[in-house]
Amino acid sequence: EAPAAVARDTPEPETRPLPRGRERIEHDMEMARLAAEIHLRSEQYAKRPSRKFVSASTTEYAWAGYLREWVDRVERVGNLNYPDEARRRRLSGEVVISVAIRRDGSVEQSRILRSSGIPLLDDSALRIAALAEPYPPLPRTEEDPDILHVTRTWAFLAGGELVDR
Repeated sequence: EAPAAVARDTPEPETRPLPRGRERIEHDMEMARLAAEIHLRSEQYAKRPSRKFVSASTTEYAWAGYLREWVDRVERVGNLNYPDEARRRRLSGEVVISVAIRRDGSVEQSRILRSSGIPLLDDSALRIAALAEPYPPLPRTEEDPDILHVTRTWAFLAGGELVDR
């Protein structure tokens, strides 16, 4: 008796008749449109650039070497182009910056992740990242990313020196 009671409590699946005529054509067109949209989105997703993120703690051989060269270049360019006003006013502060570098060494974007609290220093960090461009092309690795995101802390010292930390 118990199984019969369970069977009565189970709702019947809802069945709708298939659309006919014009309604069927509209339904089929909508399904085709949705399928095309899904296909397009999956193609766009597959084509998106692959990204690699590195920071001061990176120890992978290929990236550690690239990062060392990158830091040397940025410090050299940063010290040659240290903001005069910051030097005059003996401003100091730390900026956390992220620079997204394309495979060919060009910059996709640079942005401040943590401000120094001094707009002049933040703007100078972005300017220095741009002046140091183009960077060396990315090394070929197993991952072979299209874009390398380098995140670093730059210290602007009161004596007029830029140091990567």
